[in-house]
Amino acid sequence: MARFAYHRPATVDEALGLLADLGPDAVPVAGATDVWVNLRSGKLAPRALVSLRAVPGLAGLDRSDDGLTLGACATHAAVEDDSWIAGRLPALHMACSQVGSRQVRNVGTVGGNLCNAAPSADAAVALLLYDAVCRVEGPGGGRDVPLDGFFLGPGRTALAPGEILTGIRVPVPRGRTVAGYHKLTRRKAMELPILGVGVRVTLDDGGAVSEARVALGVAGPTPVRCPGAEAALAGGPLTAERVEAAAETAAREARVRDSWRGQAWYRRHMIRVLIPRILLGC
Repeated sequence: MARFAYHRPATVDEALGLLADLGPDAVPVAGATDVWVNLRSGKLAPRALVSLRAVPGLAGLDRSDDGLTLGACATHAAVEDDSWIAGRLPALHMACSQVGSRQVRNVGTVGGNLCNAAPSADAAVALLLYDAVCRVEGPGGGRDVPLDGFFLGPGRTALAPGEILTGIRVPVPRGRTVAGYHKLTRRKAMELPILGVGVRVTLDDGGAVSEARVALGVAGPTPVRCPGAEAALAGGPLTAERVEAAAETAAREARVRDSWRGQAWYRRHMIRVLIPRILLGC
């Protein structure tokens, strides 16, 4: 493993200054659970790591009536242990509770999970259900990036050179809302998903679906929403026929492929199975 310098800035501005000075050979890190694996394998050989762990506020969970603001360095364990999140944003709670082992969740961060931009990112699927917005800071100032535009491809995000993710805003859905996330694996712990499926529906006073979200992981080059499946659910009652139609549409929308974890036909079949199962469980 190559040698590198390790920097521990105390503020966001200091971190941005270091990244600007060190250039593209510097890598920002939080929990470093993915970065460390890539360092050991030789996939990464940076000149410097810029740790964000000592920056005040980046690990916070700010709850309000309007929603949740997650600091980018908030750990999966912090989300898993938070009863407010479990009650109001259950799919996010489910997803973060299934990342790796408890030891990994104690260190790994939600922001790092997003910036790694893996198609298998559990938290990304759940956050897509809740219309999350990423707060990005860079040399030119701050900007907001909707999560459904944050992922550009495997390992690629909308972050420009020198920018860092500082937080994620997650609105709390209004009205009668149910949501769930299912991580399909061969065993129950310490495994990447064969498929990740999330569903959220909000019902109006008459029992019709006023808003729907369907999101998938390991069903394309990035975690994605399924607009066709959402349209199939919205605008009418939550009947078995409408749910099955949405599941079939999502299976067609998915850009699944064969891999050593699972074949494309199996992933597509399980999308049809899991969407009704999640809604029935809710």
